[in-house]
Amino acid sequence: MGVSVQTNQDMEKFLLAKNRNFLFLLISAMFSAPGYYVYLLGCEWLMLTLSDNRVYFGMLFFAAAVPRLIFLTMGGLFADRLNKRTILFISDFSRAVLIGALLIFLWTDTVTSIHLIVLAALFGISDAFSYPALNALTPMLLPKAHLQRGNSIIQMAGQISPILGPALGGSLIALLGFTGVFSVALAMLLLASVTVLFIQLKEKKQDVQKVSAIAELKEGFQYARKNSLIVSIMIMAFFLNFFFSGPLSIGLPVIVKDIFQGTALSLATVEIAMGIGALVGAAVLAAITLKKPGKTMLAGLIAIGIFFLVTGFSTTLWQLASTVAVMTFTIQVVNIPIMTMLQQTTPKHMLGRMMSFLMTVSTGLVPISYAATAFLLAVGIPMQTIIIVSGVVVTALSLVQLKNKRLLSFRY
Repeated sequence: MGVSVQTNQDMEKFLLAKNRNFLFLLISAMFSAPGYYVYLLGCEWLMLTLSDNRVYFGMLFFAAAVPRLIFLTMGGLFADRLNKRTILFISDFSRAVLIGALLIFLWTDTVTSIHLIVLAALFGISDAFSYPALNALTPMLLPKAHLQRGNSIIQMAGQISPILGPALGGSLIALLGFTGVFSVALAMLLLASVTVLFIQLKEKKQDVQKVSAIAELKEGFQYARKNSLIVSIMIMAFFLNFFFSGPLSIGLPVIVKDIFQGTALSLATVEIAMGIGALVGAAVLAAITLKKPGKTMLAGLIAIGIFFLVTGFSTTLWQLASTVAVMTFTIQVVNIPIMTMLQQTTPKHMLGRMMSFLMTVSTGLVPISYAATAFLLAVGIPMQTIIIVSGVVVTALSLVQLKNKRLLSFRY
Protein backbone atom coordinates (compact mmCIF):
# COMPACT_ATOMS: atom_id res chain seq x y z
CA MET A 1 0.00 0.00 0.00
CA GLY A 2 3.00 2.30 -0.48
CA VAL A 3 2.57 5.65 -2.17
CA SER A 4 4.83 8.33 -3.57
CA VAL A 5 4.14 12.06 -3.76
CA GLN A 6 4.48 13.72 -7.17
CA THR A 7 7.21 16.35 -7.60
CA ASN A 8 6.45 19.98 -8.33
CA GLN A 9 7.81 19.46 -11.84
CA ASP A 10 5.29 16.71 -12.46
CA MET A 11 2.51 18.89 -11.11
CA GLU A 12 3.50 21.71 -13.47
CA LYS A 13 3.21 19.36 -16.42
CA PHE A 14 -0.29 18.57 -15.32
CA LEU A 15 -1.61 22.11 -15.02
CA LEU A 16 -5.19 21.96 -16.18
CA ALA A 17 -4.90 25.37 -17.78
CA LYS A 18 -2.52 23.82 -20.32
CA ASN A 19 -4.97 21.10 -21.27
CA ARG A 20 -7.97 22.90 -22.73
CA ASN A 21 -9.94 19.80 -23.58
CA PHE A 22 -9.54 18.19 -20.18
CA LEU A 23 -10.50 21.47 -18.55
CA PHE A 24 -13.80 21.59 -20.46
CA LEU A 25 -14.46 17.95 -19.62
CA LEU A 26 -13.88 18.77 -15.95
CA ILE A 27 -16.19 21.81 -16.05
CA SER A 28 -18.90 19.77 -17.74
CA ALA A 29 -18.60 17.09 -15.05
CA MET A 30 -18.91 19.77 -12.35
CA PHE A 31 -22.33 20.72 -13.77
CA SER A 32 -23.52 17.29 -14.86
CA ALA A 33 -22.94 15.22 -11.74
CA PRO A 34 -24.34 17.74 -9.19
CA GLY A 35 -27.32 18.37 -11.48
CA TYR A 36 -28.00 14.65 -11.60
CA TYR A 37 -27.82 14.39 -7.81
CA VAL A 38 -30.12 17.38 -7.33
CA TYR A 39 -32.65 15.54 -9.52
CA LEU A 40 -32.02 12.22 -7.78
CA LEU A 41 -32.63 13.53 -4.26
CA GLY A 42 -35.75 15.36 -5.41
CA CYS A 43 -37.02 12.25 -7.18
CA GLU A 44 -36.35 9.99 -4.18
CA TRP A 45 -38.12 12.31 -1.75
CA LEU A 46 -41.00 12.87 -4.16
CA MET A 47 -41.50 9.10 -4.43
CA LEU A 48 -41.41 8.71 -0.63
CA THR A 49 -43.98 11.52 -0.42
CA LEU A 50 -46.32 10.21 -3.11
CA SER A 51 -46.65 6.70 -1.71
CA ASP A 52 -46.12 4.90 1.59
CA ASN A 53 -45.57 1.66 -0.32
CA ARG A 54 -41.79 1.14 -0.20
CA VAL A 55 -41.98 -1.39 -3.03
CA TYR A 56 -42.56 1.57 -5.36
CA PHE A 57 -39.42 3.17 -3.95
CA GLY A 58 -37.44 0.02 -4.67
CA MET A 59 -38.88 -0.06 -8.19
CA LEU A 60 -37.45 3.42 -8.77
CA PHE A 61 -33.93 1.97 -8.58
CA PHE A 62 -34.86 -1.26 -10.33
CA ALA A 63 -36.34 0.65 -13.27
CA ALA A 64 -33.11 2.62 -13.75
CA ALA A 65 -30.84 -0.40 -13.38
CA VAL A 66 -32.47 -2.74 -15.93
CA PRO A 67 -32.27 -0.54 -19.07
CA ARG A 68 -28.82 0.64 -17.99
CA LEU A 69 -27.71 -2.98 -17.91
CA ILE A 70 -29.37 -3.83 -21.23
CA PHE A 71 -27.91 -0.88 -23.15
CA LEU A 72 -24.43 -0.67 -21.60
CA THR A 73 -22.79 -2.94 -24.16
CA MET A 74 -24.32 -0.88 -26.96
CA GLY A 75 -23.10 2.26 -25.18
CA GLY A 76 -19.54 0.94 -25.17
CA LEU A 77 -19.76 0.07 -28.85
CA PHE A 78 -21.04 3.57 -29.65
CA ALA A 79 -18.21 5.09 -27.60
CA ASP A 80 -15.64 3.25 -29.74
CA ARG A 81 -17.33 4.03 -33.06
CA LEU A 82 -18.75 7.54 -32.63
CA ASN A 83 -17.61 10.93 -31.32
CA LYS A 84 -17.48 10.63 -27.53
CA ARG A 85 -18.09 14.34 -27.07
CA THR A 86 -21.35 14.09 -29.01
CA ILE A 87 -22.48 11.14 -26.91
CA LEU A 88 -21.89 13.08 -23.68
CA PHE A 89 -23.78 16.09 -25.08
CA ILE A 90 -26.80 13.99 -26.07
CA SER A 91 -26.78 12.24 -22.70
CA ASP A 92 -26.87 15.43 -20.60
CA PHE A 93 -29.27 17.22 -22.94
CA SER A 94 -31.71 14.29 -22.96
CA ARG A 95 -31.67 14.22 -19.14
CA ALA A 96 -32.57 17.91 -19.10
CA VAL A 97 -35.48 17.21 -21.45
CA LEU A 98 -36.73 14.40 -19.18
CA ILE A 99 -36.63 16.69 -16.15
CA GLY A 100 -38.56 19.25 -18.17
CA ALA A 101 -41.26 16.63 -18.74
CA LEU A 102 -41.39 15.94 -15.00
CA LEU A 103 -41.82 19.67 -14.32
CA ILE A 104 -44.83 19.71 -16.64
CA PHE A 105 -46.38 16.85 -14.65
CA LEU A 106 -45.76 18.79 -11.43
CA TRP A 107 -47.20 22.05 -12.78
CA THR A 108 -50.34 20.23 -13.95
CA ASP A 109 -50.55 18.29 -10.67
CA THR A 110 -50.66 14.96 -12.53
CA VAL A 111 -47.39 13.38 -11.37
CA THR A 112 -47.65 9.77 -10.13
CA SER A 113 -45.30 7.06 -8.95
CA ILE A 114 -45.50 5.47 -12.40
CA HIS A 115 -44.23 8.69 -14.01
CA LEU A 116 -41.17 8.63 -11.74
CA ILE A 117 -40.47 4.96 -12.50
CA VAL A 118 -40.69 5.54 -16.27
CA LEU A 119 -38.38 8.56 -16.02
CA ALA A 120 -35.94 6.49 -13.98
CA ALA A 121 -35.87 3.90 -16.78
CA LEU A 122 -35.12 6.60 -19.37
CA PHE A 123 -32.36 8.02 -17.16
CA GLY A 124 -30.92 4.50 -17.01
CA ILE A 125 -30.66 4.39 -20.80
CA SER A 126 -28.85 7.73 -20.78
CA ASP A 127 -26.40 6.42 -18.16
CA ALA A 128 -25.63 3.41 -20.35
CA PHE A 129 -24.20 5.67 -23.06
CA SER A 130 -22.55 8.39 -20.96
CA TYR A 131 -20.51 6.12 -18.65
CA PRO A 132 -18.36 4.36 -21.29
CA ALA A 133 -18.02 7.56 -23.34
CA LEU A 134 -16.68 9.56 -20.38
CA ASN A 135 -14.22 6.90 -19.25
CA ALA A 136 -13.04 6.23 -22.81
CA LEU A 137 -12.56 9.95 -23.48
CA THR A 138 -10.39 10.69 -20.43
CA PRO A 139 -7.39 8.53 -21.57
CA MET A 140 -7.53 10.26 -24.98
CA LEU A 141 -6.95 13.62 -23.30
CA LEU A 142 -4.16 12.57 -20.92
CA PRO A 143 -0.90 10.62 -21.07
CA LYS A 144 -0.77 7.29 -19.22
CA ALA A 145 1.46 8.68 -16.47
CA HIS A 146 -1.27 11.13 -15.49
CA LEU A 147 -4.25 8.80 -15.68
CA GLN A 148 -4.54 8.10 -11.94
CA ARG A 149 -4.45 11.81 -11.17
CA GLY A 150 -6.80 12.62 -14.05
CA ASN A 151 -9.30 9.98 -12.96
CA SER A 152 -9.05 11.27 -9.41
CA ILE A 153 -9.75 14.85 -10.48
CA ILE A 154 -12.74 13.80 -12.58
CA GLN A 155 -13.94 11.79 -9.59
CA MET A 156 -13.46 14.85 -7.38
CA ALA A 157 -15.68 16.83 -9.74
CA GLY A 158 -18.19 14.02 -9.67
CA GLN A 159 -18.08 13.73 -5.91
CA ILE A 160 -18.88 17.40 -5.45
CA SER A 161 -22.30 16.19 -6.58
CA PRO A 162 -23.21 14.20 -3.44
CA ILE A 163 -22.25 17.33 -1.45
CA LEU A 164 -23.62 20.17 -3.56
CA GLY A 165 -26.48 18.13 -5.03
CA PRO A 166 -28.21 17.03 -1.80
CA ALA A 167 -27.45 20.37 -0.14
CA LEU A 168 -29.15 22.21 -2.98
CA GLY A 169 -31.85 19.58 -3.33
CA GLY A 170 -32.81 19.46 0.34
CA SER A 171 -32.76 23.23 0.68
CA LEU A 172 -34.76 23.81 -2.49
CA ILE A 173 -37.40 21.27 -1.50
CA ALA A 174 -37.79 23.06 1.84
CA LEU A 175 -37.82 26.57 0.30
CA LEU A 176 -39.31 26.22 -3.18
CA GLY A 177 -40.82 22.77 -3.30
CA PHE A 178 -40.27 20.14 -5.93
CA THR A 179 -40.57 22.52 -8.88
CA GLY A 180 -37.62 24.51 -7.54
CA VAL A 181 -35.35 21.51 -7.12
CA PHE A 182 -36.10 20.09 -10.56
CA SER A 183 -35.72 23.49 -12.26
CA VAL A 184 -32.19 23.83 -10.87
CA ALA A 185 -31.34 20.27 -11.96
CA LEU A 186 -32.56 21.04 -15.50
CA ALA A 187 -30.44 24.21 -15.71
CA MET A 188 -27.27 22.43 -14.51
CA LEU A 189 -27.63 19.60 -17.01
CA LEU A 190 -28.20 22.08 -19.84
CA LEU A 191 -24.98 23.89 -18.88
CA ALA A 192 -23.11 20.57 -18.78
CA SER A 193 -24.33 19.63 -22.26
CA VAL A 194 -23.24 22.99 -23.72
CA THR A 195 -19.82 22.95 -22.04
CA VAL A 196 -18.84 19.55 -23.41
CA LEU A 197 -19.29 20.88 -26.97
CA PHE A 198 -16.18 23.06 -26.48
CA ILE A 199 -13.98 19.96 -26.40
CA GLN A 200 -12.11 19.79 -29.69
CA LEU A 201 -10.76 16.34 -30.23
CA LYS A 202 -9.87 14.94 -33.61
CA GLU A 203 -10.45 11.26 -33.18
CA LYS A 204 -8.48 9.17 -35.65
CA LYS A 205 -10.53 7.32 -38.18
CA GLN A 206 -9.68 3.69 -37.85
CA ASP A 207 -10.32 0.79 -40.18
CA VAL A 208 -12.03 -0.95 -37.29
CA GLN A 209 -15.03 1.29 -37.87
CA LYS A 210 -15.62 -0.48 -41.19
CA VAL A 211 -16.12 -3.74 -39.38
CA SER A 212 -19.63 -4.76 -38.40
CA ALA A 213 -20.89 -3.99 -34.92
CA ILE A 214 -21.22 -7.71 -34.16
CA ALA A 215 -17.60 -8.29 -35.17
CA GLU A 216 -16.45 -5.45 -32.91
CA LEU A 217 -18.42 -6.83 -29.98
CA LYS A 218 -16.92 -10.26 -30.58
CA GLU A 219 -13.44 -8.74 -30.70
CA GLY A 220 -14.08 -6.97 -27.39
CA PHE A 221 -15.40 -10.10 -25.68
CA GLN A 222 -12.41 -12.13 -26.86
CA TYR A 223 -9.97 -9.51 -25.59
CA ALA A 224 -11.70 -9.31 -22.21
CA ARG A 225 -11.86 -13.10 -21.88
CA LYS A 226 -8.11 -13.49 -22.51
CA ASN A 227 -7.13 -10.70 -20.10
CA SER A 228 -6.82 -12.24 -16.63
CA LEU A 229 -6.84 -8.84 -14.92
CA ILE A 230 -10.15 -7.86 -16.52
CA VAL A 231 -11.67 -11.25 -15.72
CA SER A 232 -10.60 -11.01 -12.06
CA ILE A 233 -12.05 -7.53 -11.62
CA MET A 234 -15.33 -8.34 -13.35
CA ILE A 235 -15.99 -11.54 -11.41
CA MET A 236 -15.26 -9.78 -8.13
CA ALA A 237 -17.50 -6.80 -8.95
CA PHE A 238 -20.30 -9.08 -10.21
CA PHE A 239 -20.91 -10.68 -6.82
CA LEU A 240 -19.97 -7.81 -4.51
CA ASN A 241 -22.41 -5.34 -6.07
CA PHE A 242 -25.34 -7.69 -5.52
CA PHE A 243 -24.97 -7.48 -1.75
CA PHE A 244 -23.98 -3.81 -1.72
CA SER A 245 -25.95 -1.78 -4.27
CA GLY A 246 -29.55 -2.55 -3.35
CA PRO A 247 -29.22 -2.38 0.45
CA LEU A 248 -27.21 0.86 0.23
CA SER A 249 -29.26 2.76 -2.36
CA ILE A 250 -32.64 1.77 -0.99
CA GLY A 251 -31.58 1.41 2.65
CA LEU A 252 -30.28 4.88 3.45
CA PRO A 253 -33.41 6.86 2.43
CA VAL A 254 -35.65 4.28 4.13
CA ILE A 255 -33.63 4.40 7.38
CA VAL A 256 -33.65 8.21 7.39
CA LYS A 257 -37.39 8.55 6.83
CA ASP A 258 -38.89 5.46 8.50
CA ILE A 259 -36.48 4.76 11.38
CA PHE A 260 -35.03 8.19 12.23
CA GLN A 261 -38.24 10.03 11.20
CA GLY A 262 -36.12 12.49 9.23
CA THR A 263 -36.91 15.10 6.58
CA ALA A 264 -35.53 15.82 3.11
CA LEU A 265 -32.76 17.81 4.83
CA SER A 266 -31.93 14.76 6.95
CA LEU A 267 -31.47 12.66 3.82
CA ALA A 268 -29.43 15.49 2.31
CA THR A 269 -27.17 15.41 5.39
CA VAL A 270 -26.41 11.71 4.92
CA GLU A 271 -25.81 12.08 1.18
CA ILE A 272 -23.61 15.13 1.73
CA ALA A 273 -21.55 13.07 4.19
CA MET A 274 -21.18 10.40 1.53
CA GLY A 275 -20.06 13.04 -0.95
CA ILE A 276 -17.49 14.49 1.45
CA GLY A 277 -16.00 11.07 2.08
CA ALA A 278 -15.79 10.32 -1.63
CA LEU A 279 -14.37 13.77 -2.41
CA VAL A 280 -11.62 13.42 0.19
CA GLY A 281 -10.80 9.95 -1.13
CA ALA A 282 -10.48 11.27 -4.69
CA ALA A 283 -8.37 14.21 -3.48
CA VAL A 284 -5.98 11.88 -1.66
CA LEU A 285 -5.53 9.75 -4.76
CA ALA A 286 -5.00 12.88 -6.86
CA ALA A 287 -2.10 13.87 -4.59
CA ILE A 288 -0.32 10.52 -4.43
CA THR A 289 0.68 7.69 -6.72
CA LEU A 290 -0.01 4.18 -5.48
CA LYS A 291 3.01 1.88 -5.70
CA LYS A 292 0.90 -1.23 -5.13
CA PRO A 293 -2.62 -0.37 -6.33
CA GLY A 294 -3.77 -3.99 -6.25
CA LYS A 295 -3.04 -4.43 -2.54
CA THR A 296 -4.51 -1.03 -1.75
CA MET A 297 -7.69 -1.88 -3.64
CA LEU A 298 -8.17 -5.23 -1.87
CA ALA A 299 -7.58 -3.64 1.54
CA GLY A 300 -10.19 -1.06 0.61
CA LEU A 301 -12.69 -3.79 -0.31
CA ILE A 302 -12.37 -5.37 3.12
CA ALA A 303 -12.81 -1.97 4.78
CA ILE A 304 -15.96 -1.29 2.72
CA GLY A 305 -17.54 -4.50 4.00
CA ILE A 306 -16.71 -3.66 7.60
CA PHE A 307 -18.05 -0.10 7.46
CA PHE A 308 -21.16 -1.27 5.63
CA LEU A 309 -21.76 -3.71 8.49
CA VAL A 310 -21.32 -0.90 11.03
CA THR A 311 -23.82 1.23 9.08
CA GLY A 312 -26.57 -1.22 10.00
CA PHE A 313 -25.95 -0.64 13.71
CA SER A 314 -26.29 3.15 13.48
CA THR A 315 -28.66 4.57 16.10
CA THR A 316 -28.53 8.28 15.22
CA LEU A 317 -28.49 10.32 12.03
CA TRP A 318 -25.00 11.67 12.72
CA GLN A 319 -23.59 8.22 13.44
CA LEU A 320 -25.04 7.03 10.13
CA ALA A 321 -23.61 10.03 8.28
CA SER A 322 -20.15 9.57 9.78
CA THR A 323 -20.01 5.88 8.95
CA VAL A 324 -21.06 6.26 5.33
CA ALA A 325 -18.55 9.11 4.90
CA VAL A 326 -15.68 6.81 5.84
CA MET A 327 -17.15 4.08 3.65
CA THR A 328 -17.35 6.27 0.55
CA PHE A 329 -13.76 7.42 1.15
CA THR A 330 -12.78 3.76 0.97
CA ILE A 331 -14.87 3.19 -2.16
CA GLN A 332 -12.67 5.68 -4.00
CA VAL A 333 -9.60 3.74 -2.90
CA VAL A 334 -11.13 0.79 -4.76
CA ASN A 335 -12.76 2.42 -7.80
CA ILE A 336 -9.98 4.74 -8.98
CA PRO A 337 -7.23 2.07 -9.07
CA ILE A 338 -9.60 -0.29 -10.93
CA MET A 339 -10.36 2.38 -13.53
CA THR A 340 -6.69 3.28 -13.94
CA MET A 341 -5.65 -0.38 -14.26
CA LEU A 342 -8.08 -0.95 -17.12
CA GLN A 343 -7.26 2.31 -18.88
CA GLN A 344 -3.52 1.61 -18.78
CA THR A 345 -3.75 -1.97 -19.99
CA THR A 346 -6.47 -1.61 -22.68
CA PRO A 347 -5.86 -0.45 -26.29
CA LYS A 348 -7.54 2.92 -26.83
CA HIS A 349 -9.75 1.70 -29.67
CA MET A 350 -11.32 -0.80 -27.23
CA LEU A 351 -11.70 1.44 -24.18
CA GLY A 352 -15.39 2.12 -24.70
CA ARG A 353 -16.18 -1.58 -24.94
CA MET A 354 -14.05 -2.51 -21.94
CA MET A 355 -15.64 0.18 -19.79
CA SER A 356 -19.12 -0.93 -20.82
CA PHE A 357 -18.24 -4.59 -20.22
CA LEU A 358 -16.97 -3.74 -16.74
CA MET A 359 -20.11 -1.78 -15.94
CA THR A 360 -22.38 -4.44 -17.46
CA VAL A 361 -20.83 -7.32 -15.54
CA SER A 362 -20.39 -5.41 -12.28
CA THR A 363 -24.01 -4.27 -12.36
CA GLY A 364 -25.38 -7.52 -13.76
CA LEU A 365 -27.02 -8.51 -10.48
CA VAL A 366 -27.85 -4.97 -9.34
CA PRO A 367 -31.46 -5.01 -10.64
CA ILE A 368 -31.96 -8.29 -8.77
CA SER A 369 -30.34 -6.67 -5.73
CA TYR A 370 -32.86 -3.81 -5.86
CA ALA A 371 -35.75 -6.22 -6.35
CA ALA A 372 -34.55 -8.51 -3.54
CA THR A 373 -34.15 -5.58 -1.15
CA ALA A 374 -37.62 -4.27 -1.98
CA PHE A 375 -39.07 -7.78 -1.51
CA LEU A 376 -37.38 -8.25 1.88
CA LEU A 377 -38.80 -4.92 3.01
CA ALA A 378 -42.24 -5.90 1.75
CA VAL A 379 -42.24 -9.11 3.82
CA GLY A 380 -41.24 -7.21 6.96
CA ILE A 381 -37.46 -7.69 7.24
CA PRO A 382 -36.01 -4.57 8.93
CA MET A 383 -33.79 -2.47 6.67
CA GLN A 384 -30.99 -2.40 9.23
CA THR A 385 -30.97 -6.20 9.41
CA ILE A 386 -30.65 -6.39 5.63
CA ILE A 387 -27.64 -4.03 5.72
CA ILE A 388 -25.92 -5.90 8.57
CA VAL A 389 -26.20 -9.26 6.81
CA SER A 390 -25.06 -7.72 3.53
CA GLY A 391 -22.05 -6.15 5.26
CA VAL A 392 -21.00 -9.53 6.62
CA VAL A 393 -21.22 -11.10 3.15
CA VAL A 394 -19.31 -8.25 1.46
CA THR A 395 -16.53 -8.56 4.05
CA ALA A 396 -16.30 -12.32 3.54
CA LEU A 397 -16.19 -12.03 -0.26
CA SER A 398 -13.49 -9.36 0.02
CA LEU A 399 -11.34 -11.56 2.27
CA VAL A 400 -11.49 -14.33 -0.35
CA GLN A 401 -9.83 -11.94 -2.83
CA LEU A 402 -6.65 -11.99 -0.74
CA LYS A 403 -5.82 -15.15 -2.68
CA ASN A 404 -5.98 -13.25 -5.97
CA LYS A 405 -2.28 -12.98 -6.84
CA ARG A 406 -2.98 -11.22 -10.14
CA LEU A 407 -4.52 -8.24 -8.37
CA LEU A 408 -2.10 -8.25 -5.45
CA SER A 409 0.92 -8.06 -7.75
CA PHE A 410 -0.39 -5.41 -10.13
CA ARG A 411 1.67 -2.22 -10.54
CA TYR A 412 1.05 0.77 -12.80
